[in-house]
Amino acid sequence: MHFKRPPCLKPGDKVAIVSPSAGLPYLFPWVYEQGLSRIREIFKLEPVEFPTARQSPEYLSKNPEARAEDINAAFADPAIKAVIATIGGNDQVRILPYLKKEIISANPKIFMGYSDCTNLHLFLWNLGIISYYGGAVMTQFAMGGGMHDYTVDAIQKALFSPSVGEVHAAPAWTDVDLEWADRQNLNIKRPMTGSEGWHWHNNQNDLIQGQLWGGCLEVLNFHLSINRYLPRPDQLDNAILFIETSEEMPPEGFAYRFIAALGELGLLTRFKALLMGIPKAQFFGKQPPEGSEAFIINQQNAVKNALKDYGSNIPVVFNMNFGHTDPQMVIPNGGEAAIDCARKTITFT
Repeated sequence: MHFKRPPCLKPGDKVAIVSPSAGLPYLFPWVYEQGLSRIREIFKLEPVEFPTARQSPEYLSKNPEARAEDINAAFADPAIKAVIATIGGNDQVRILPYLKKEIISANPKIFMGYSDCTNLHLFLWNLGIISYYGGAVMTQFAMGGGMHDYTVDAIQKALFSPSVGEVHAAPAWTDVDLEWADRQNLNIKRPMTGSEGWHWHNNQNDLIQGQLWGGCLEVLNFHLSINRYLPRPDQLDNAILFIETSEEMPPEGFAYRFIAALGELGLLTRFKALLMGIPKAQFFGKQPPEGSEAFIINQQNAVKNALKDYGSNIPVVFNMNFGHTDPQMVIPNGGEAAIDCARKTITFT
């Protein structure tokens, strides 16, 4: 499948700010505005707030068509060069029927977001448009105490470079949450955990190349159940799957059944490799019953066991820095990945 790469941005470009999922800018405008300031000051871009950006959660819930219309309008407007989501949520799938394929396909632009934005990433993938998984206004851009250098570098490459290039493990990471209701947290840095680097499983010392497809596991699992917005199975031939889990902290059985579902549907054999983000293992101090460290190990073992049970020995790279932990790398969904198993390097183009 041939993919269109959206044009790179230039300093001074206008970028659309939209809320295709939850209306959290309405509830926490000080967090949202800090994110907008960083877009201006660090990336030298001009954020343009579209009508839904600051709407209330109630309004957005009742008006999925309005959320979709912002996406349609942003792609149709020649002055807008990229589209950035304010935050994720839990019902973005409801906007998909209202998106105008012809307009979006004819005007490929960078789309950036993650979590529930997996829905939009799937939609764009099916149109053959590369999109960028990571970087929401209220999380990465508005990070308390300053953006992480690792995240800034990743976003810079996604927005301004023709390819992301080689990616590396961050030296430290965090999944700690700070209350947005407390404005003092705008200036507070989250505690970090030293990184042990990526964990390679089923390493085969090969050079593996393929097209990236994936997103948030819980959203992908939902799409497996409805089978309405998934690609044709043959379009996933030789693809590289990337997945990560959210603050819902799905138990190990959920992760196992997701991989098992891919196996039962005949999709698992189509993937050449699997990239998996560090699982978020606490949410505002609440940990899974087994504790955070055991949760991470159990989730990874569940994936390993499911692959083994379904006869798959594809290479897996665990503990990658994308998804619901910070700092973030940005993954070009629909772009190419080259995984050098011998050198243990990964390059995104």
